[in-house]
Amino acid sequence: MFKNMSIRKRIVVMLAVVYVISLALVVAGGSYFLKRDVVREAQQKTDLFASVMSNSARYLHNVIRPKAEELVSEDAYFPEGGVGVLMLTEVARYIQEDYPEYIFRFASPNPLNPESLSNELEDQVISAFEEGEYETWKGFAKRDGIEFYAVAKPLVAGSSCIGCHDTPDVAHPSQVEEYGTRSGYGYLEGDVVGARFIYVPIAVIQQQAMKRIAYFSGAFSIFFLLVLFAVDRFVVSSVVKPIEHIVEVAEEISRGKLECEFDVKTNDEIKLLADAFDRMKVSLAKAMDILRQ
Repeated sequence: MFKNMSIRKRIVVMLAVVYVISLALVVAGGSYFLKRDVVREAQQKTDLFASVMSNSARYLHNVIRPKAEELVSEDAYFPEGGVGVLMLTEVARYIQEDYPEYIFRFASPNPLNPESLSNELEDQVISAFEEGEYETWKGFAKRDGIEFYAVAKPLVAGSSCIGCHDTPDVAHPSQVEEYGTRSGYGYLEGDVVGARFIYVPIAVIQQQAMKRIAYFSGAFSIFFLLVLFAVDRFVVSSVVKPIEHIVEVAEEISRGKLECEFDVKTNDEIKLLADAFDRMKVSLAKAMDILRQ
């Protein structure tokens, strides 16, 4: 089949094959690098969120808590002024009003607030923190069928935590009344009691990455089509038409019209072919003259 094609069609077919192969390589390579970009961008978003939360915790510890301790009596129940987990959870809720797809939560297998009960993946990560396997955990996770990139840091019980999480008898009565006595107690200073998790959805980032691949593939296709058109025009003007001219002149000469000329203006192999035909035409004319004599 390929042998029966014209030169022009052969070149077009070969360029089309090159286009398909190169486009597949471009898409595969682009997918690989863009997937890395997805992870990098997700890490940047989680790092930014984590930085906001960490600095909020520092402000609470260094400024708000000492001032609250001065102004509030020891018997008063005001956890918002000194409990970092509570304050950061509330800050995260405000952030989620603008970015509802992001999730920030403190998770624990033994939480005071039932909403903070850890799921299976979070239990595994917290256990790994207890074993000292990680200082920071990063990876992909699914929640409610949605894929997230997640970052977690261990939550270690400090001396300030024990007053609320030792036993129900030691805790403030208002706390016991609000949360009960079934969970959130028995903490020991220095123990890993949970972890802070930040979940960033990767669906939007993946969609952006796919759009980049689509745009690049479209631009590459347009560029290749322009190259294909330019090559086709070059082949037609520099190869096909000169050869067609040689064929036409040769047919005319075969009919006895020896005055026809092989007029080729290039200085390439086609010119050499035309010159060879010219010499053959001269030899043919001389042979015919000899036969006539």
